[in-house]
Amino acid sequence: MTKHLPLLAAMLLVSLPVAAQSRKEIPLPASQNPTNASLPIAAAVWAGNTLYVSGWLDPDMKADTDTKSQTVGILEDVQKLLASQHLTMGDVVSMHVYLGTNPATNGKPDFAGMMAGYTQFFGTRDQPNTPSRTTLQVVLPAASRGALVEIDLIAARPT
Repeated sequence: MTKHLPLLAAMLLVSLPVAAQSRKEIPLPASQNPTNASLPIAAAVWAGNTLYVSGWLDPDMKADTDTKSQTVGILEDVQKLLASQHLTMGDVVSMHVYLGTNPATNGKPDFAGMMAGYTQFFGTRDQPNTPSRTTLQVVLPAASRGALVEIDLIAARPT
């Protein structure tokens, strides 16, 4: 038993910082809550050195009526949030992209349009980071307002 005490002590010391991680909520910006409604949603939440960003819509989706322009609009707006937290697109480690049906493509999601917008931000010469990503076809709750894409992501502060 005594030969395992150093290992047990090390495990306890490693687990303490995880349990004591700080948590900080970032409020929704006007771009994601234009009516300033009282919503039980944070724009993002810091847990330790990891930022979890809520589902994001294009703030200009009324003018951006195609999947590519909405993807660009979302990622430009997310860049502002990341910058406010001293992060960049290079710090993004994971994304979920939710593609809604698109009337312009006979009710099918426009994966090519999303990729055309996405590749302007990831895997470029200036920003070579390529986060893990899951893309799903869904019925978007904001589709009635013109949403074709919603994106959430996780970013990690460099150590």
